[in-house]
Amino acid sequence: MNPVKRLLFFLLICCSMPMFSQSNKEIKKHKIKSATVTVTEIVDGKEKNRTDSYQKFDNSANVLELVEYNKDGSFKKKESHKYNKNDDVTEEVIYDEKGNVKKKTTIEYNMEKDKTLETVYDGSGKMIEKTQHGYNSNGTRAYELTTDDKGKIIKKSIYTYNKNNLKTEKRTTDGNGNVTSVKKYAYEY
Repeated sequence: MNPVKRLLFFLLICCSMPMFSQSNKEIKKHKIKSATVTVTEIVDGKEKNRTDSYQKFDNSANVLELVEYNKDGSFKKKESHKYNKNDDVTEEVIYDEKGNVKKKTTIEYNMEKDKTLETVYDGSGKMIEKTQHGYNSNGTRAYELTTDDKGKIIKKSIYTYNKNNLKTEKRTTDGNGNVTSVKKYAYEY
């Protein structure tokens, strides 16, 4: 490839960097309603264009819709989101390539804006699982409890904190109480 084509290729790649990397502040400032990322690749000396992704924003710069494509241009995923007045996600829907709902998640929050409940539904609207989030007196997450559609515990995570109220451990167990993972957090002061 000659130097001019290399430079052109480099500039096209740089210019096609995701607009999503723009901050919410910039999206609001410029009143951006949507962003489409296209990629131009040079294959066998010929330019080949494809859409990489698309995002639609609300007035608060929240992502209302996200569509991503594979390198061959085929559908990869589509999501839609709804938000409350605090800009917290209250609903996330994942679609298949035909636009049918694959999975829907609803999220509830308490007065302190903490996530309290996530409910997951399949494409037909049947509830699959619920995750309850509990908090301690300091307002930090104490546990997550995930149950199936019949209320049977699938997994439970317990959080512990140090004297500075910094998370030190997340211990996760399965529905039978067997430990499946332990994540530890260490801090340098």
